[in-house]
Amino acid sequence: MNSPSSSRIIRSEDTDAVTQLQARIAAAEKLQVVMKAANQIVRNPRLTDDEKVAQIVATCGLRDTSARELLKPDFGGRFGFPGYSLTNNGANIRRMQQRLKGLANESGRASVTLSFSGSRVEDNAEACRVRIYHDAKPPADTIGKLRTYGFHWTPSRACWQRLRNDSARYAATQITGVSWPEVTPVASFGPSIATVNTVASGHGVRAGFAA
Repeated sequence: MNSPSSSRIIRSEDTDAVTQLQARIAAAEKLQVVMKAANQIVRNPRLTDDEKVAQIVATCGLRDTSARELLKPDFGGRFGFPGYSLTNNGANIRRMQQRLKGLANESGRASVTLSFSGSRVEDNAEACRVRIYHDAKPPADTIGKLRTYGFHWTPSRACWQRLRNDSARYAATQITGVSWPEVTPVASFGPSIATVNTVASGHGVRAGFAA
């Protein structure tokens, strides 16, 4: 099974982006639990190899062949899941949790339109875009600033726009001088169901293993 991080990109504008990311976090957390549980079994000196395999299969949901692979040293002489796999997966979980918080805050933020000298700025929740409109073509230095801050000209809408997030709103302020209204952040998500001390089958495999 592939690591959750190898799945397709979740785009912020996807209507189910939060749900997709929650599912991916849950899968990564399950993988973390499985790797830790399997390593404890692999490193238990009181168990024979056959007993280790039986426990890994029963506890972690791995196939017999995959469990036996964990008892073979890798290129670095390590048994079980190497420490870097746990470290990398843990970092990926934290990164996804941070992004989930940002997506949740965006989903709870209503659209708003602010005027400035020259036209208006739209923070469009439905399109997931921050858009800057001008009544007339802006001077070259302003166009340069728009590009520097990551805005792209969209002829079909006659505006400069970029993906909606805090950085985009900050950039719009730097370019146009608008001030955004205060918004109460969405409460942080609690632990996912995958953080309980149970092992979900089908997620704990070393690179190239099948569950």
